[in-house]
Amino acid sequence: MTAFAAAAAAFLITALGGKPLIRLLEKYRLTALLMREKNGVKTPDKKPVPEMGGLLYLCGLLGGGIIGAILLLITGGGEAFSASVSFGKLGAVLICTLLMGLLGLLDDWRRARSLPPMSPAVRLLLVSGIALSFLFGIWASGDRSTILLLPFGSQLDLGIGYPVLLFLMLIGSVYGAGQMSASSGQLLSVSLISSLGCGGIFAVFAIRGICEISFASAGAMLGLTLFSFPPEKLREGNGCRKAGGVFPMAVGIAGGAPLFVLFMGLPFIFEGIYVMIKLCVNIGGKELPAENFGAFLMEKGWSGKAVCGLYAFSALAGGIAAVSAAVLYL
Repeated sequence: MTAFAAAAAAFLITALGGKPLIRLLEKYRLTALLMREKNGVKTPDKKPVPEMGGLLYLCGLLGGGIIGAILLLITGGGEAFSASVSFGKLGAVLICTLLMGLLGLLDDWRRARSLPPMSPAVRLLLVSGIALSFLFGIWASGDRSTILLLPFGSQLDLGIGYPVLLFLMLIGSVYGAGQMSASSGQLLSVSLISSLGCGGIFAVFAIRGICEISFASAGAMLGLTLFSFPPEKLREGNGCRKAGGVFPMAVGIAGGAPLFVLFMGLPFIFEGIYVMIKLCVNIGGKELPAENFGAFLMEKGWSGKAVCGLYAFSALAGGIAAVSAAVLYL
């Protein structure tokens, strides 16, 4: 019940806070013109739209997550685990997601103010610093394990390679999510299902706290969908993409089951493969004009809704596989 309460609280925060936030962003002109493509021709919309949906998501996630944690303490749900360790991990996940989201929101702010984008090297440095700080937070909470849980019932001790693998998975999730900008709602369709999948995995493993904030993330994403699907009033923006991308992997690491969460990362893998293909094609002297895989599909005639549907279906299939793997593992 505490997980559903966290989800409901997060949903209400985003659903009720959306319109006031949109008015505030429009008042301070933190908006950008959206480009629409029809018959190969891109034209700007008549009215600019705020792109800082990440701010609304973070408010919902933090609010719902904190409420879920408080309810755990009040109802005694926290007795099943060590409060000092688990709440330390909860804090690490929420702070990591918040910092990644703020980094993306800075990109959104710079875009709204027509400022040049952040240097890729500086962005990589900041993302890496946040990822390393998160891993240190997990270590400081008392989790010193180097054992990787393999789906369907196996384990593998990676030793020093374990934190290296986790670091690469965190970086990959952030940059993969950052590529999901072809259509409004693209990241939402994936992150909503991924958050639900994480909640299901850790409900099976009976890891309280992690389960609650996973459902809180799902509730926040669901509330954001009321404003971010066409005709959008508030786009996800880089803030939501970075926060929504890192969150599933962060809870997977905190819960000790990162490979289970990776099942739901198929859309991120799509984007990663496309980036590698584009790099190889460019080296060969040709060029793929589309910035990401979603944009490539839209150039081939797919609608934005179809792209979102493909990504959502991929995440759903991965989520079913992940929860099934958790059940079989036990």
